[in-house]
Amino acid sequence: MFRPLSRFMEPDFSPKDLKHYPHFDRRLSIEEANEIVADPDRVASNKFYPFFLYHETWQPFRTAAKNRPTPKSRPIRYAARRDAYILTHYRRILAEKYEQRLADLHIEECPIAYRKIPKVYGGGKCNIDFAKDAFDEIERQGDCVAIALDIKGYFENLDHVRIKEVWCDLLGVGRLPPDHFTVFKNVTKYHVVDQKDVYRRLGFIETVEVNGYPRERYTVPFKDMPTQLCTPAEFREKICGGDPGLPSLVRANCDDKGNLLDHGVPQGAPISDLIANFYLLEFDVALNEYAKERGGRYMRYSDDILLIVPGDSLEANEAEKFTINEIRKFGREIKIKEEKTCIVSFCRIGDELKFEHIRGPQGKNGFEYLGFRFDGKQVYVRDSTISRLYRKVALSAKGVAQGFVHAHPDKSASEILESFNYSDFSQRFSRVHPDELSPDDYGTWTFYSYLKRASETFGDKGSAILPQARNFKRIMKERIATAMNRAVVRRDANATNESNAVATAEGVLQ
Repeated sequence: MFRPLSRFMEPDFSPKDLKHYPHFDRRLSIEEANEIVADPDRVASNKFYPFFLYHETWQPFRTAAKNRPTPKSRPIRYAARRDAYILTHYRRILAEKYEQRLADLHIEECPIAYRKIPKVYGGGKCNIDFAKDAFDEIERQGDCVAIALDIKGYFENLDHVRIKEVWCDLLGVGRLPPDHFTVFKNVTKYHVVDQKDVYRRLGFIETVEVNGYPRERYTVPFKDMPTQLCTPAEFREKICGGDPGLPSLVRANCDDKGNLLDHGVPQGAPISDLIANFYLLEFDVALNEYAKERGGRYMRYSDDILLIVPGDSLEANEAEKFTINEIRKFGREIKIKEEKTCIVSFCRIGDELKFEHIRGPQGKNGFEYLGFRFDGKQVYVRDSTISRLYRKVALSAKGVAQGFVHAHPDKSASEILESFNYSDFSQRFSRVHPDELSPDDYGTWTFYSYLKRASETFGDKGSAILPQARNFKRIMKERIATAMNRAVVRRDANATNESNAVATAEGVLQ
């Protein structure tokens, strides 16, 4: 008798898995979530809501004010709560199969992103440990080249046919069971709605005039946003176009002309990271064999490929060519972003390991990997990481200053700053980005604890890491003072404008 594959793993959601973010569906209890994912028939018949879409933007690091790079952006899509529980559970099912396959192929140390990889002395590895592994390999080889390559738009370009083939292969079936097929279909032929468009349509964002210019604002504080944004009836009428006067906000995974795409998964969905890993199983095997045959090492962090092989620029060019040719086998949209390829050569001279930047936009001050830079002697946190920290400080200071000034309408900036809790502020903003740490670690880390752990992990080679943030407290206070002064100036200017408007109105009435 056929046993549904989804029953091979019992659901194990706990209270920490509860999801409270705003979306279209109601909140579920842990018992309800476990009951849903444990029933293949309910999963197979589940009607998935569209993903919420927003864009995560950031300003790339620059060493000077001129030639400022264009801000970068990537689309993030997140599922309704019920759908997220289903996607998470099926991720766990597939992850178990995937880990076994990695072990069978002896490539457990090649794909390193989105996995719990144990350390020798307990705990799990994070990006610090992976960077150390890479730099230790460079030091072990001595005369070698490090080649870092980047896959262009990885999540957006994963071929649906290949995803399905590998999915079936992991499960050991020729055809996906109905429950797995439903999950597969809804992470490939998925639908999205723009988050801000939904908030506007449902009245949670309004346009107001500020100093003569239109500005958008939330009609309720975001922290008070209801977890269920609308009823199912309102969803059909206001979001899906049921009301003839309100065009549908729902869009399929399609191109600019409305043609359905045969590639791409929603980055941000609970199962997409695993798909991004298992998609290149055969590629990982090929690259690992290539590196091992030459006495080197291969690692892949999602779309970031690293090869460290003995030799010089000739071997580097051969390795790059092999990688580019190999990646072409995995979908017409999957390509290496050649302009981002970075190659750094290392050469042992006596007791010293020297580096030479061969080509690429990075590497002029040493080889960079997973947020760190290695020059053959010392390991540093990348300059862009420190720069990103200070941008976070400035942005957080602006928001905090607005709140403090609003709460103290009669106080000057200096009076507010006298009682300001700098320690509390630093704890609020300085968490490390989840992509840079293992899932069970990053939530409690501050930037300083991150630097301290990195310094300890790299040992003597990491002695320069902590001094890189020696000006943090001074810069933090400067950013806060600047933000507070600007907020007070805006408050006083607005108060003056309102007073003048009232006086003018009174004059007209008289």
